[in-house]
Amino acid sequence: MFGLAVRTLRYRKGAFVAAFVAMVLGAAMVMACGGLMETGIRTAVPPQQLAGADVVVAGEHRYDIPGTDEYAVLPERVRVDDDLVATVAAVDGVATAEGRVLDEPAPSGMVDAIAVTAAPGIGAAELRERIGAALDGTATTTLTGDDRGLAELPEARASSEDLISLAGVFGGWAIMVSMFGVASMLALSIQQRGRELALLRATGATPGQLRRMVLGETLLLSVVTTALALVPGHYLGRFLFERMTDAGVVPAGVEFRQGWIPVVTAVGAALLAAVGGALVAGRRAAAVRPTQALAEAALEQRTMGAWRWVFGLLALSGGIALGVVTLTVMSGPLTSSTAGPAVILWAIGLALLSPVLTRAMTVLLQWPVRAVAGVSGHLAVLNARGRTGRTAAVVTPIIMLTGIATGTLYLQSTEDAVNRDAFAGGLVADAVVTSSAPADDALVDRIAALPGVAGASQLVRSSGFVEVPRDRSQSDEGWTLQGVTPGGAAATTPVTTVDGALTDLTGDTVALDAGHARSLGVGVGDELTLRLGDGATATVRVAATFDAADDYDTLLLPADLLAAHTTAGGAHEVLVAADDGAASAVVAELRELAAATPGLAVADRDALFDEYGDQQRTLAFANYTIVLMIVAYAAISVINVLSASTGARRREFGLQRLTGATRSQVLRMVGVEGLLVAAVGITLGTLASVATLVPFSLARADQLTPSGSPLIYLSVVAVALGLTLTATLLPAWQVLRQRAAAAAATAD
Repeated sequence: MFGLAVRTLRYRKGAFVAAFVAMVLGAAMVMACGGLMETGIRTAVPPQQLAGADVVVAGEHRYDIPGTDEYAVLPERVRVDDDLVATVAAVDGVATAEGRVLDEPAPSGMVDAIAVTAAPGIGAAELRERIGAALDGTATTTLTGDDRGLAELPEARASSEDLISLAGVFGGWAIMVSMFGVASMLALSIQQRGRELALLRATGATPGQLRRMVLGETLLLSVVTTALALVPGHYLGRFLFERMTDAGVVPAGVEFRQGWIPVVTAVGAALLAAVGGALVAGRRAAAVRPTQALAEAALEQRTMGAWRWVFGLLALSGGIALGVVTLTVMSGPLTSSTAGPAVILWAIGLALLSPVLTRAMTVLLQWPVRAVAGVSGHLAVLNARGRTGRTAAVVTPIIMLTGIATGTLYLQSTEDAVNRDAFAGGLVADAVVTSSAPADDALVDRIAALPGVAGASQLVRSSGFVEVPRDRSQSDEGWTLQGVTPGGAAATTPVTTVDGALTDLTGDTVALDAGHARSLGVGVGDELTLRLGDGATATVRVAATFDAADDYDTLLLPADLLAAHTTAGGAHEVLVAADDGAASAVVAELRELAAATPGLAVADRDALFDEYGDQQRTLAFANYTIVLMIVAYAAISVINVLSASTGARRREFGLQRLTGATRSQVLRMVGVEGLLVAAVGITLGTLASVATLVPFSLARADQLTPSGSPLIYLSVVAVALGLTLTATLLPAWQVLRQRAAAAAATAD
């Protein structure tokens, strides 16, 4: 039967074009996401300043969170004790060892990295093991090859975690969507060949032979398509990576890597989708009796299979479960981690149950369609009800397109709105002064003394962890640490003091949310042990507790304490709050001060909002790029399915014309069918998105409807409707150009 499969592909190319395109694009999409994940895992950063070193010793940025199996990547440069240079130089096989400072300034007695040159005859890998043994017990790591660049670009370690998680999420979505799209295309292709398969059964072919033929066709098609997907998959992955680099998700200097692992993954996903779709689609045609198969090929009578019920209900159950989790468990930015997959499951579940849902919706819509479109509407309804399987097959990609596009776009717009509101609520300052040199206390005092200034405070940002007492409420990203000036902290931070005073934030002290303090069992005067961003520990005394917004996950520290443990080594920003009604005057005075003081720049409140908006749009761009890639695949699936479905109706159109229908009448009928199919698909896709967006909006924004312009939904509907009509009418117009008698004689 394999030879017959080859001849089928050879002589019926048109029947497999849509499946071929879907498989190529699906494999390319999976390869691209796999390349992003491999890039995140490898984190290859070719060295620049340290290119001449065979081995580089740098600070260890991995931090194992106490009491858990999780770890974090420290955000600041972890420096190395200068005394270790001599220890490394004494290792057998080391020719030279030199301490390097890569980010000025470095504290006295510390270096950023140790560049090591191997003696002749000593390999880098062997020398790395020797140095690692000599430095065992110190907070260092030894690097070779492209990993040496991590000493120059330590932030690449943190970005790799983001890239891996992002690629994993979207890669999983891409696999699910592509597998479902390929399986649907193959099902439609085999369904359109029902008469051919029925004739084979009637002429003596066994069910096993038919299954082997269908499987052979699919395997051959899969091998060709995955091979062709190698090149577009690589360039698509590189394109997405470059967009993420431009957006700041990945720092410049990290190289894109796509090896054999993404290729194998994509091939496996493509084969699984194709073989699964072929087995499911060919099972019915191979199992029924020959006479029954011929009858069903002439007029569709069979109901939806049990497997579609099972997997459809499972997908809907998964979507409902994720919605419940979203509403009752998740909070903050993590809310989208369950809402995102939920919209995929809802769309797949409704798509799997589309034969039943399409039949029900066609019954509901038949009266208005017939009333508005007359005879054309009557014929369109009869066609939709008479061939429910075909109609459901073309409805499926519309559900996927509408559901995924609407759901993901409104998820992002709602997230953006919540973050914007949180930023506005947390922005107490009316201006920020940026200094190229560290902003010392004298500059802060000078600003605070200006007329109309309610308070001025240095601003230092970092993150860290509470080690003692054990903090069960902190995430694997730790807490935001903000360094402030005691005298201006109350005026420039969005907190209300509960106990103690922010003016007592001097020396080794900390202020934290009152609820956080209660969960730790500490109060004013008690001590905490913190792990700061550069890996150093600090024992601090609680100077104050405060109330703040629920998502204000911040600990306040004295600016000079925190700045010493950051890569910059000092505070370069000063927040300024003005008295009521004095903001404009204060900004003008600050600009006069900046004009007279080299290295100072001033941004007012509007500029801060604009800058934040630009950052949000930049970060969202990377998400939109990948989401739009998946939506584009769904849109192409719509075109493929509708074009293949309409193009396969030559004989039907020819018979209609021989019985007296004109070309324009057939086109009107096809157009009404397209509108009916689009209405069903858009309605079910909208249901999939609403079922996700309502719990997400309630959990994230405390509102029933998502944030974002209605134009988003109207644009999605317009695209779905436009694609449906275009992919329906153009193939029909092309078919109707053929003579009616010749079209009627065409085999199905």
